[in-house]
Amino acid sequence: MTQKLTAYQKYLEQKKLQPETIETYLWHVHQFLQWLDNKKLDTSNLKLYYNYLLKNYSKIATINLRLVILNSYLKFKKENFQFDLLSAEKQSIEVLDKAQLKQFLDAPLKKKSLMGLRDKILLELAYCTGLKIGQIIKLTKNNINLEKDLIKLDKIEAPISATTKFHLLKYLDQRLDENLYLFINFDRAKKGNDENNHLSIRSAERILEKYARTMQPILKVTPQTLRNTLAYNLKSTGGSAITIQQALHFTTKTAAEEYFKKI
Repeated sequence: MTQKLTAYQKYLEQKKLQPETIETYLWHVHQFLQWLDNKKLDTSNLKLYYNYLLKNYSKIATINLRLVILNSYLKFKKENFQFDLLSAEKQSIEVLDKAQLKQFLDAPLKKKSLMGLRDKILLELAYCTGLKIGQIIKLTKNNINLEKDLIKLDKIEAPISATTKFHLLKYLDQRLDENLYLFINFDRAKKGNDENNHLSIRSAERILEKYARTMQPILKVTPQTLRNTLAYNLKSTGGSAITIQQALHFTTKTAAEEYFKKI
């Protein structure tokens, strides 16, 4: 045992913990100190370790055990920092990893058609803008500002990525109709039905489901899955609850903070 842990062991013994419990605490703290190496024990590195746990462990109980033990160690060290434990509700929040996200977003391009481009834009916007699907289907060409690379809808301004912009330009260039809506049903438009209407929410959801079924393994991907994935990726790279609030357009700080704890 290192000298760093000898004093902590005495601290735990004074708490009258069982020997097996003390052994568990010391083992986990030792793992943390190995990860920390020569880095400073400060807020920045503690947040990095938190993200490390989220990326490398899937079970809530496993992560929370480590956080509880680290909170004990930080209290012993008189550090003014305590980890928030993960909510059990986090288990119901589905996210895609980087490989799955890329595979899903690129799936429509296999069609090499106008409909494939439409679907590609739909998937891209459902991920990168943080907008809800009910907002996305109502977007018109007038909501898009390609000079500033953003979408403006009511009081919301959502940035679009370079990839999204590239495919969006191709899509708009190939759209020869006069319908202002960005997402339309081309089959119905050909028949002269709903020529001035946009896709329904259910139609948009079916498009996501269709491409989810092409993945290996087949996944369940909903509009909320993509919003969760955006939030998770932002949090994993150091984003705060305020970052999540702005990216996913939460109207209140409280709602964003609650969601931040779950993601």
